[in-house]
Amino acid sequence: MATKKVTITIPEETHSKASALAKKAGLPFSTWLAQTAEHEVRVQEGLEAMGEWEGENGAFTDAEVAWAESQLADADAATQKNKGRSDEVA
Repeated sequence: MATKKVTITIPEETHSKASALAKKAGLPFSTWLAQTAEHEVRVQEGLEAMGEWEGENGAFTDAEVAWAESQLADADAATQKNKGRSDEVA
């Protein structure tokens, strides 16, 4: 993937906290920031796609929302489990 070098301005406290999170993740600040931005892009694209789907098919049912929430909970649990394993290796 091509990259572009940019200059940003953020509050000092935000930079300090974000830098600490990047260090904890074992990543350079720019890599952590890019990954965080990429994640937000995926979230926003997913929300947009959901809105389009609902516009064409109607609102999600309570059962569909409950199913999606359970899938997200399972994915979060798996992520936390795997994160714990990588912390043990480090």
